[in-house]
Amino acid sequence: MRFVATCCVVLCVASVMVCAQTTSIGMRGGYLHVSNESTIPVIFSSNDPDCGAFSNGVSPGIYVGLTGDYAVVGDALEVGVGLTFQQRPARLTVNTEAGFEVLDPLSLKYVPLVRENVFESTLGYVAFEFNIRTRPLDDIPIYIRASFDAGNPLVSSTYDQTEEIVSPDAILFPDGRKIRTTGSGNFPGLGTSIGVGGGIGFAYDLSKEVEIAPEVSYRYGLNSVSSSATWNQFWIGAGISLRYRMHEDETPPPPPAPEPEPVPAPIAEVIPEPEPAPAVIASISTTPLEIRETVVTQTYPLLPYLFFDSSSAALQPRYIYRDETSTFNEKGLPRETLPIYYRVLDIIGLRMRSASASKLVITGTTDAGESLSNDDRIALAQARAKATAEYVKNRWGIAADRLVVRTVAKPTNPSRQTYIEGAAENRRVELSSSDEALLGPILHTRFNEYLPAQARHDFSTLIRNPERAESWNLTVRHDGKVIGSRSGRLVPPEMLTFDLSQEMTNELGPVTGVSDTLVATLVVQQAGREPATAVVEFPVTKTVSNYEVSRLSLIVFDFDRSDISDQNKEMMQRVVTSSTGQGSSAKIVGTTDRLGERDHNMELSQDRAVSVESFVRSIAPSLRIQEVKGIGPDELPYDNSIPEGRFYCRTVSLQITTPLRVR
Repeated sequence: MRFVATCCVVLCVASVMVCAQTTSIGMRGGYLHVSNESTIPVIFSSNDPDCGAFSNGVSPGIYVGLTGDYAVVGDALEVGVGLTFQQRPARLTVNTEAGFEVLDPLSLKYVPLVRENVFESTLGYVAFEFNIRTRPLDDIPIYIRASFDAGNPLVSSTYDQTEEIVSPDAILFPDGRKIRTTGSGNFPGLGTSIGVGGGIGFAYDLSKEVEIAPEVSYRYGLNSVSSSATWNQFWIGAGISLRYRMHEDETPPPPPAPEPEPVPAPIAEVIPEPEPAPAVIASISTTPLEIRETVVTQTYPLLPYLFFDSSSAALQPRYIYRDETSTFNEKGLPRETLPIYYRVLDIIGLRMRSASASKLVITGTTDAGESLSNDDRIALAQARAKATAEYVKNRWGIAADRLVVRTVAKPTNPSRQTYIEGAAENRRVELSSSDEALLGPILHTRFNEYLPAQARHDFSTLIRNPERAESWNLTVRHDGKVIGSRSGRLVPPEMLTFDLSQEMTNELGPVTGVSDTLVATLVVQQAGREPATAVVEFPVTKTVSNYEVSRLSLIVFDFDRSDISDQNKEMMQRVVTSSTGQGSSAKIVGTTDRLGERDHNMELSQDRAVSVESFVRSIAPSLRIQEVKGIGPDELPYDNSIPEGRFYCRTVSLQITTPLRVR
């Protein structure tokens, strides 16, 4: 069949080259939406229909190629050939039971064993194409193209097949995994794939020789791509082509007749144009700034996990510190969650020095996919636990018999490994102790927090001759020290918004009086002239809040769970009991990480918030709870590109506000 197709192409090209008026060469490429229709059996060697077969699925692909076209009747009719690489992937799934039943350890009943089978293949075809293209209307640059193609998987012909236990959830394969590979290699019986198609595009001339054309197309497969199973491929494509037309040499026009020499005109005096007026800052104004001082007590729970790179047992640099242990103090830690978490080994080491009888259990784990054998995974998990123990022992002088090293192939409560982030979360060391104080939270008590009455501060500007402006910069200072700045290109906006960060107000609050002054300087740069500058002074006032705030974030919500751990219940008991008084009110907000569907995460965060509400009401039934809501992943408080950031987002924030004076 391949030989016949090649001969057809050669004969067609030879016939049209005789009468061709214009030859075009080009390249094209784009996206393929590949539809796979198959009856590939789940088990190749079995003819039992109960074993299941993969049916249909769609996958994204690409194509790139070279083309040559010959104009038979100008743009009205062109024929051509092409050589194209086509990435034609497939991802097919099917759930099978095959009559197997297993004992569910949770319900202690025999239930069907449901497995999800996944077939994935990326076929790399090299195909010859024969095309006919026509533009039916001269005035409208829209063309229609018909094509015939034949190709073979010369670049890639491999596949991978896996199966995963879907139900019951607690059952694993004999090798201890929930997912395993059931087949891979070259897919049997692949041969020549033949198809026909068509497309419609818009031809736009960049110049006399160069044409660019976006195009949408459809291809219908005439045969199965494999002789071992029925597997047909169809696709919808969207791409773009670039063509270069090679025109025949044209007879040059005769040279123009010489023009009579012009009579020289009288020389006129050149009067220079006046130089444009410079940019001028006509005005800049703003309103007073109010900062509110609030007494805050905040509890920072410790995440008892350390995370590792894939197949590595080395502690990551963010957990390692070399400052003097004699100067380390929990009270000196910053009032930020992640910087506190990164000192978790030093916090534990300091506490173990004080509590000489306490022991730390260090459990190393893997993501259950980092090695081919279970023995290798156990060895890797053990190396991670030992590296952690060595750091605590060497840096803090803790006796080796107080550091209990344990290993498991994967965590007891693993994150779901259908997400690549889940595997990163399972490559960890877990820390635990019978001494609850060893992993207790960090408590910063009754410190002053400074918040702006409004998070945005506006400046009104008026610039004359704004077309001269190239860039601008606004700087705000207090007693000569820069508090914050903003800059941009061209002219500043008429309403210039200055966002006030927590870091900015915390720096400004302690150094300002009850009534003080800030200085804003606006500088506009312009070409060939000195920059335009304007300065405005505006008042800043500091008020004291009538309320004291206590905050607690509950972590260690396991992946996709809303039940509260005993450690979190104990923290809530302590915080609620010590923070509530006459007139106290509370807000409870649940959040999730970004993994999974948003609707599910919104429901999960609401469930977490409601769980906390129920426990808080059991502790303090008279506490006025103003708000209980889940916001899912809409406002992520921490970086979700790192495992610890995602864990700290699986939280419920509890804020208790108590009047300093009861009115």
